[in-house]
Amino acid sequence: MLAVLLAHAGRPVPVPEIIDGVWGEEGDEAPNRAKGLPATMYRLRNILADEDGTAEGGHVLRHVGKAYQLHADPANIDRTVFLAELAAATAARRNRQPERAHALLTAALGRWSTPVALDRVPGPFAEHDRRMLAGRRDEARLARLELDVELGRPLTAEPAPGQATVVPHALALARAGRTEQALALLAGSAPDGEAAALAARLRGRTTDLARWTPWASRTALRQVRRPFQLPPDVPDFTGRATLLAELAAALAAPGPRWVTVTGPPGYGKSALAVHAAHLLAPGHPDGQLHVDLGGKAPGMDPASVLGAFVRALGVEEHAVPPGLADRRALYRRLLAGRRVLVLLDGAVDAEQVRPLLPAESGSAALVTAGRPLPGGHTVTVGRMTPDEGIELLARTLGTGRLAREPDAARALVAACGHQPRALRLAASRLLGRPSWPVSALLSHLRE
Repeated sequence: MLAVLLAHAGRPVPVPEIIDGVWGEEGDEAPNRAKGLPATMYRLRNILADEDGTAEGGHVLRHVGKAYQLHADPANIDRTVFLAELAAATAARRNRQPERAHALLTAALGRWSTPVALDRVPGPFAEHDRRMLAGRRDEARLARLELDVELGRPLTAEPAPGQATVVPHALALARAGRTEQALALLAGSAPDGEAAALAARLRGRTTDLARWTPWASRTALRQVRRPFQLPPDVPDFTGRATLLAELAAALAAPGPRWVTVTGPPGYGKSALAVHAAHLLAPGHPDGQLHVDLGGKAPGMDPASVLGAFVRALGVEEHAVPPGLADRRALYRRLLAGRRVLVLLDGAVDAEQVRPLLPAESGSAALVTAGRPLPGGHTVTVGRMTPDEGIELLARTLGTGRLAREPDAARALVAACGHQPRALRLAASRLLGRPSWPVSALLSHLRE
């Protein structure tokens, strides 16, 4: 629990986020966790006070609304400083300051006092952070080796536990254009799968080494976040059985799966998509993402939406890349091998939607738009049938009130154009006036 709070020192951490990080459960699925959390925090507060030796030590951990906040100086947290120094080193390399970048990387790597971060700390957050930090440490080692080559220095020899130094050294040489030296170094090393993979790429004259890392599989992040962002289901949703069956069939088809729900305003596009999403949610156990794209030009920026999506999938703020292309690539990697349902409501055009669509067949997307979008399957929402309109009114007003005036009820459905939005407004007006007969509202509408 302290690890979760330290990683977000200075800002309130919501209770569901703490529960998910420590136990791997959503807050609403773990009521006993949430109920017992204050007692656990009280114990942690007392431990902090004992460590500090003063009464003030117990005040660094505070209850803020439905969250807990740990007041700690980021300069005293190795994890925070390490990540900040890596970011500064990246900026220095971009600004052609290799000496400064090398010094920053050396300082960052020097902050490691143990081979493994958060060693033996339990919980999904700690496991995720261990892998993330291990990957960043490997990246820092490789970046420093590349700077050694660039600055004409001897290559720094600092192997990670269980990792031969020869592979990152050879990769640094290859990225600097010294392919023959890299191959000679690999040829003289002991047989190793990672060394063989790099040598094969070099012999095959593969030049795309900018993003290739031999230890990627070992340090790949295991995202533990399962977002549940669907808006509440429409309580009086009625009919549309044929459309729901068409949606389900389209999203069960092979290949990348996405459906556009379109139709005139007021016909219930969003209600149909939300209801369908709730029905389909059990088949997408890795979570559901949702965003309201605005419905009118220019709408929401896809890069902003992707930033929110990757954060919901467990990526920390500092690790979210700045550009649309990089965010899209990260989004695809996070969804790889997972079954996530994405609900995009109020799309403006295909350019807005395309970067937000899952790329693999395990996930699916439901999109609502004012007009059909190219690609995917399109479901067009029309007017309700007369029987569906009557049923929608009955869900709000009760069958008894309609049974007294069946002809007026059917006439009201027709007067509302068989449109769900207009019918809900009419039902709401009648509900607020229990003494009104249905025919009274009908007369009012005809005036």
